[in-house]
This record gives sequence, C-alpha cells and structure tokens, in this order.
Amino acid sequence: MVLIVVTGMPGAGSSTVIEEALKLKGEEESIVFKSMNYGDVMYETALENGLVANRDGLRTLPGEKQREIQMQACKKISKMSESMNPIVDTHCTVKTPLGYLPGLPEHVLRELKPDQFVLIEATAEEIAARRQKDKTRERDAEAERSIEEHQFMNRVMSMAYACLTGASVKIIENHDGALDKAAEEFFVLMNRLSESEPQEQNHKISRETFS
Repeated sequence: MVLIVVTGMPGAGSSTVIEEALKLKGEEESIVFKSMNYGDVMYETALENGLVANRDGLRTLPGEKQREIQMQACKKISKMSESMNPIVDTHCTVKTPLGYLPGLPEHVLRELKPDQFVLIEATAEEIAARRQKDKTRERDAEAERSIEEHQFMNRVMSMAYACLTGASVKIIENHDGALDKAAEEFFVLMNRLSESEPQEQNHKISRETFS
C-alpha cells in the first residue's frame, strides 16, 4: 500500500485540495485512499486514554505524554496502511517562539515509512487573505514575509524527511481560482503512486537508513 504525507501551512488549502482530489476518485476504482488528519488521530487516541476532555486539552499535556500519544497515533495510521492507502494531512513544521520544530520527528518517520511527501503551497498574499476570510478559525496575524519564510522552511524540512525515508517530494500550487487544477494534479499523483507501488522499495531504503 501507499502512504502519502500532505502538508501545507494554514491557509494554503491542503485539506481542501485532498478533499477535491478524492472526489475525482470514482467509486469503481479498486484503489482505496483515505484521508486523515494527524492531529485528529492524536486527539482520538488521547480521548481513548482518558487524558483529555476536549481538543484544546491536547496542547496542555506534558511534552512526554504528547510524544507518547503522537507515537500511538502514528502506529494506528501505520496499521491502517496494511489495508488501505492513507493520506496523512499534517504540519511539516511548527512555528514556536523558539523557532521551527519538525512536524514529523525521526521516530515518527521511522514508524510511518511514507512513500510520498506533498507540499501544498500558495503565494504569501493569497495565504494571508484566506486567513482573514476564514471566520471559523482564530489565527494570529502573520506578515507576508513571515509566511514566505515558513513556506521555505517547509521545503527545507520536507527534503530532510525525504533524505531519511527515500520518499519523493512533490510541490503542488493551490492558487486562487485554480483549486480544480491543484486537485487534478494531486489526483494524477495518487494514480501514479498506486500503479507503480513504490512502497516496498522505499521502505527498504528507510530500514537501511534507520539501521
């Protein structure tokens, strides 16, 4: 099976591109792709462990407990990849007051063994405007220059992930008025991955890298 990791900073539209691409996948297709948000899986795992009462409680857990939940969620997703093709929607990097943190630490990559990384991008101007329009989320204002820096760091980090796993990195641009084009590009990528079945080769590279 194929495991795709999709990332994009808030406002880039990664979740929307995935959703639209999956709509293009007809019911008659034998290849099954399922999208899941890593944060949602972590939240469900924390609930099952009786550690939180709501989503916000996840952020207040001690760092060690968060890492434990992160690994449990990772193992769940890895298990799912035995019977389907997961598309994992997550953060490539996390911006903190101390700088950028990897959204997928080495121990997570070791367990997931992704076959493909996809970065969904837009211009800094587009991302800033989308954030302002999105009334369903409370997000801190961020200068366009800062957005450009964050997207650059995502590219750098994704290539570091690729070096560790042997997976490829694909950048898909999701510009205003061009969602269909971005979804089609992702749809084509899914088909190519499912047809080429690269996972066995990439996982071999991963095991050799991590050994």
